[in-house]
Amino acid sequence: MAEHKTAYDAIPYQSNPFRESRPERLAAVAKLFGLDAPPTENCRVLELGCSMGNNLLVMAQDHPRSQFLGIDASSRQIAEGWKTIEQLGLRNIQLKHLDMLDFGEDFGQFDYIISHGVFSWVPPRVQNKMLEICQRHLAPKGVAYISYNTYPGWHIRGIVRDMMLYRGTQFAEPAARLAQAKSLVKFVAEATRGADTPYQRLLEGELRQMGQMEDYYLHHDHLEENNHPLYFHEMAKKLAVNGLQYLGEADFSMMVSTNFSPEVAKTLHELGAHDIVQMEQYMDFVRCRYFRKTLICRSSIKLNRTLAPAVVKDLLLASNAAPESPDVELDPAHSVTFQTSVGYKLTCRSAATKIALGILQSEWPLPVSFAALLVRTKAEAARKGFPADEASVEDFLAGEMLTGMAAGVIEWRLSPVLFTTDVGEAPLATPLARLQAARGYKVTNLRGENVTLDEIHRQTLAQLDGRHDVAQIIGALIALLRRGEMVLHRDNDQSVIKDEAEMRGILGPALDKVLQNLARKALLASKSAADFVAGS
Repeated sequence: MAEHKTAYDAIPYQSNPFRESRPERLAAVAKLFGLDAPPTENCRVLELGCSMGNNLLVMAQDHPRSQFLGIDASSRQIAEGWKTIEQLGLRNIQLKHLDMLDFGEDFGQFDYIISHGVFSWVPPRVQNKMLEICQRHLAPKGVAYISYNTYPGWHIRGIVRDMMLYRGTQFAEPAARLAQAKSLVKFVAEATRGADTPYQRLLEGELRQMGQMEDYYLHHDHLEENNHPLYFHEMAKKLAVNGLQYLGEADFSMMVSTNFSPEVAKTLHELGAHDIVQMEQYMDFVRCRYFRKTLICRSSIKLNRTLAPAVVKDLLLASNAAPESPDVELDPAHSVTFQTSVGYKLTCRSAATKIALGILQSEWPLPVSFAALLVRTKAEAARKGFPADEASVEDFLAGEMLTGMAAGVIEWRLSPVLFTTDVGEAPLATPLARLQAARGYKVTNLRGENVTLDEIHRQTLAQLDGRHDVAQIIGALIALLRRGEMVLHRDNDQSVIKDEAEMRGILGPALDKVLQNLARKALLASKSAADFVAGS
């Protein structure tokens, strides 16, 4: 048996797409601070520590005119990634089995360099090499993305890691090591239950977190030899030494002090108003932050840290934020809170803001240009008796949308999307999503997100190659039912339906809903994407 070269050869890390690391997302955040990053339609992207390439190959599929390179020290993970690349027939992506320390000058420059879940889990010399690669290989206006563990949060999480390491190192076999380490944390949490102390609450919280994590993640996050958190200000110094600087966070809302209470925001502003590094560090102290997704650019770039509403006017905006009540009172005397599916909130009084958020929700997941949103908002406001002054409404609405972006309620981007909410005559899903649907229930949409499907959505998605209409899709599903690869149950007694006429009577209306659901999950490709998606 061949000897494993890395822990990731022994226990592969199940790589997933990380939407925040996509080049179009990095370019959108950079735009806020005055950096016009390279066009994402035709760029070069490098991923350091790419695992099986599942993050990178999604980007490669969605950006056919761009080039993607991923490197990883695990030969097993690289080999697995190549299998998927070959199945999809992608020609614009390369995965290389390579130690980062051996990364040479001949690779050239990259517009975007990304690395998720690597920096904190490698020795200091490799961390230095990662920043050196960014310094040497990042394009003049390029953007890098590096995620890492931070203090003060990891001082707390490190207590549990130390406990797990102490127990785990007494066992040689990885599965036993992890099982015993988890058992010890559970034992200590139960032994302190009822004490109602900070330590007991800490253990209970970490135990809940661990219950939501896959074993492979826990093994590499808590039981790896290397795990080197650092304070944000320490990371900023490392960047400066390498001719780099802090650009921002992948989650812009985490940079905004006004998302705290007014009293906290005021003090934060007094402490770090003139120094972005100090401000970010103080916010980390307040949040007890333990993880960052940091965007980086060259030190020579002059950034604009004063955000003005005008920056919104060239953007495409999207939001799924829903009002707390379906009956939205437009009168400014009444405040209304909008909340996204992941819990971000924005409370507003302006009729224009309420109308604009309603428009964005109705169009979700499609983005709307600010110019189009402005026209529709003014028309709707006038129709409902809330006319706005033509001279001021544009700047006001831009400011409100910027506030929504800062609150995490509104997304933004610079270029059109590749998905559609129009089902069409012959609906099309990407080759990757169809392949994933054939394998299981978790697929990746055209927003770069994982989506979990039930059986009928999974089986339907696998049929969407852009060459079959609804009648043909129903025929394919009927064939699956005949072979017993899918079953339909009657609502009244949950008995299995075997009559084909009854199957068709149910599948017809059901399929319309299924296709609409897939469209709302950004799983249907638009016509502009069909030329490369269908032929990949």
